[in-house]
Amino acid sequence: MPFRSFDSRTDRRGSLRLLRLLLAVSVALPLVLFVGIGWRERWEAQEEAERNSRKNALILHEHVLKVFDTMAQVLDRVDERIHGRSWREIAESESLHQYLRTLKGELDQIGAIGLTDPDGIVRNSSLVFPSHKTYVGNRADFREQREQDSGLLIAGPVADPATGKPSFGISRRRSGPGGPDGSFDGMIAAIVDPDYFASFYRQVIGDEGESIALIREDGAILMRYPTLDPSRPTAALPTLPADHGLRAEIGRHPGEGIFRTGRSHVQGLSRVFAYKRVGDFPVYVVYGLDQAQIARSWWRNMALDAAFVAPATLALALIAWLAYSRAASESAAVRRWADEVRNRERLEEALRQSQKMEALGQLTGGVAHDFNNLLTAALANLHLMARHLPAEGQRFLAGTRTALDRAEKLTRQLLSFSRQDAVNLTVVDLGDSLRRMADLLERSVRADIALSWDIAAVPMPVAVDPVQLEMAVLNLVLNARDAMPGGGRIRIAASPGPEPRTARIAVSDTGAGMPPEVMARAFDPFFTTKGVGKGTGLGLSMVYGFARQSGGIAAIDSRPGDGTCVRIDLPLTDLRPPEPPPAPAAAAADLRQLRILVVEDNPLVLMATVEGLTQEGFTVETAEDGVSALTLLETDRNFDLVVSDVVMPGGVSGIDLARQIRERWPQLRVLLASGYSPESLATMGADTASVLAKPFSPDQLAARIRSLVQAGSARPEGITPDGITPQGIT
Repeated sequence: MPFRSFDSRTDRRGSLRLLRLLLAVSVALPLVLFVGIGWRERWEAQEEAERNSRKNALILHEHVLKVFDTMAQVLDRVDERIHGRSWREIAESESLHQYLRTLKGELDQIGAIGLTDPDGIVRNSSLVFPSHKTYVGNRADFREQREQDSGLLIAGPVADPATGKPSFGISRRRSGPGGPDGSFDGMIAAIVDPDYFASFYRQVIGDEGESIALIREDGAILMRYPTLDPSRPTAALPTLPADHGLRAEIGRHPGEGIFRTGRSHVQGLSRVFAYKRVGDFPVYVVYGLDQAQIARSWWRNMALDAAFVAPATLALALIAWLAYSRAASESAAVRRWADEVRNRERLEEALRQSQKMEALGQLTGGVAHDFNNLLTAALANLHLMARHLPAEGQRFLAGTRTALDRAEKLTRQLLSFSRQDAVNLTVVDLGDSLRRMADLLERSVRADIALSWDIAAVPMPVAVDPVQLEMAVLNLVLNARDAMPGGGRIRIAASPGPEPRTARIAVSDTGAGMPPEVMARAFDPFFTTKGVGKGTGLGLSMVYGFARQSGGIAAIDSRPGDGTCVRIDLPLTDLRPPEPPPAPAAAAADLRQLRILVVEDNPLVLMATVEGLTQEGFTVETAEDGVSALTLLETDRNFDLVVSDVVMPGGVSGIDLARQIRERWPQLRVLLASGYSPESLATMGADTASVLAKPFSPDQLAARIRSLVQAGSARPEGITPDGITPQGIT
């Protein structure tokens, strides 16, 4: 409560958030407005460019239409001049040649005028006299005029006879005696001077990115300015495809229109085209504008706008930043003062906790040290006593030695807690050591947690303290278990490490995971996130200490909601693990006339149990599940003891069976055999019974049965002769 009140007085985060919001708005609002205005101006620039393109196309249309009308009049005048003359007279008339030259000189748009007889031979022209009698019978306009009277026919593209540049011509039939329906009597043609159009178009367009073209209805480009390749002014012009692009748009809107293309057919650029049909002629005048030119104009306008917006925005942002900086510095000073107060309280609490744990560690270390001395003496005396005991006494000696070995492990754990244990490095195979821990770990987790293994089938010799290795892995499994209160999966893996000559142990779970601030302190001594009485904060610290003492490293990888993985990398050694000592001989049994009911649903376990008990001298009956066992006991209750598994099918578990036997036949004793720990059995609803942890050997089971029969009760009463401590459940 004091801290909450203190924090409420020193918390200035609300005012800082307001100032941050003001700073963000002072920058974001002008930017949003600037972007909105820019977007609007971008479309206005596009629309303005399209309007100008339409105007330019209209101007160009009027010019081309006048050129075509003028050339049509010229062809009519030439037709009147040669009316009634034979082609021989036409070919020999130098005055006609001079007349044609005069017409060409008066009209800049005309490049040449020629007169072609019905056989396709040019008989007179404005170029030279006498004519070279050039054959043009293979030209498309001549063939079309010969087949029918096409009126004024636009021919091309053709090469200008003087310059060789791409151009086009206009032709008509020579008037004959029969009129338009009469026989073909030659053709009058005029070729347009491309330089005339170039000089005019040069005055119309001035910016880079503009173009003007005359395109025939069939897609042939008659003329274009500027030329596609200035280094090749005489190169032929392409033909536009009919199925897409500008020609497709002309097909949809044949009169006039605007067309935008992302990639033009001629130059591959993004352009805007404005086109208009030239009168009744099958020709379109096309004005093109590069989209990049429109974008450049827009960027210039945006730069001008930015020159006015940026200073005002920066000034507003600077004022907000100064206010925020001053408030933030004041808040940081208050926060540092508050942190110092809280840190002093935490340090005092940590000092008290450290002093308490230090005292507990010293006490534990002293007791464990003295007790370890006693154990050493006891084990030595047992070793000496073993030489003088007869064979029948060896089994009692073995049980005592087992109990003392476990006491020794307990002592080593106490010394490890007090940090006073000496490291007993022993070469072990990492995979074998983990496999031997399987039963211990299986009993250490709850029934709702699955334990999976992934141990590489390769030798992994490491020099470690076996007890500390066992404690480290056990601590990791217990931590993983506690991180999954609702159940889950724990995976234990061992494989060659990522670095050469290393081996890796990885224990991962599917629990809640750790936030970064918790993961950063997970290896710290006495740091725990568990409740009071549920953890000391030494588990992961022992894991880290074990890894460092063994010459390796430990690391944690965890994210909230994704579980946790703790990795221990240990150096491999060239030494080999020592050979295991030979197993002690089984102790002799003395009671052999007991009748036992074994309830087990696993046929392999049932067969091994029955065979072992039979060899031990017991009479054995079996049942596959709890229901079958109750049915059998209804008719035959002459058993000394019932040995039952815990988890069985049929709706009657071993715990249910023990409870019903205790209620219906209280004189019949029950021994539960299970791989679960007593805590797990308690969560499954167990009341009271005797438990033998799996796995067990037949002689251990036989000794346990005899112990229970001799004691006259199924309840645990201390350490049995075989060294197994009965475990009661509630």
